Amino acid sequence: MPRVAIKKKDYKQSDLSAYIGSRMYAMQIRQVDMAEELNISQPAFCNRLANGHFTYKDMLTIFKKLGTTDEEILKLMKL
Repeated sequence: MPRVAIKKKDYKQSDLSAYIGSRMYAMQIRQVDMAEELNISQPAFCNRLANGHFTYKDMLTIFKKLGTTDEEILKLMKL
């Protein structure tokens, strides 16, 4: 079933979480390591990853650590 426009924000949040999780796995970055980069605990990072709720500052740090390109960022953030 195709995605509907009503839940586009929810889909973007889940896409962001999936992207971060898959890139971390591919680069062998543990949640503990990413949490240390963000100066939060591992359980707090896990909750943010599950919900897709990151601050702007967190996202800048995450994208830099994961080596995310500008094109990938635009794709992930464009509503």
